[in-house]
Amino acid sequence: MTESSTPLSGVDLARVALHNAREAAKQQGASPRRRRTATRTTRRTGSREPVSFGEAIQQLIADRAWTAPVAAGGLLDRWSHIADDLAGRVTAVKYDENTATLTLQPDSSAAATAVRHRQHALLDRIAEETGGRETVRRLEILGPGRRKAA
Repeated sequence: MTESSTPLSGVDLARVALHNAREAAKQQGASPRRRRTATRTTRRTGSREPVSFGEAIQQLIADRAWTAPVAAGGLLDRWSHIADDLAGRVTAVKYDENTATLTLQPDSSAAATAVRHRQHALLDRIAEETGGRETVRRLEILGPGRRKAA
C-alpha cells in the first residue's frame, strides 16, 4: 500500500490493519478459511439490496467518519426531500454550523404554525437524513414574508 501525507484513521486504519494481518498470515503459511454454504434460503442483506436514501447517506457518513458540518453540506439542497409535504410552503434559508441551527422561511402564517407544531418531528427526520442529532439541534422559524440577512 502507498503512504499518504495524512495520517490514517477510522475505516481506513482498519482496512490497513486487516490487510497487514492477512499478509502476515500468508507468510506464516496459513490458508484462508472456507466459508460454509447456507443450507436454507435467506434474504440477502448485502450491498445489492435496495436501501432508502437516508440509510445510504448514514452509511456513507459512518464509513468515511465524517463530522456533522460535512454531513450537513447538502441540507439546504435536500430540504424538499426531508420535508416533502412542507417543501412548497416552507423554504430552508440558512444553516449555521456553529450553532447547528437551520433557519426556515414559511410563506404563510398557517405554514409557520404547521412547522412550529411539527418541530420535533422535523428534527427527528433531519437527524435520520443526516446521520445524527448533532447536525441540526435547533430550528429558527421566521415569520412569513420576513427574510433574515445571510
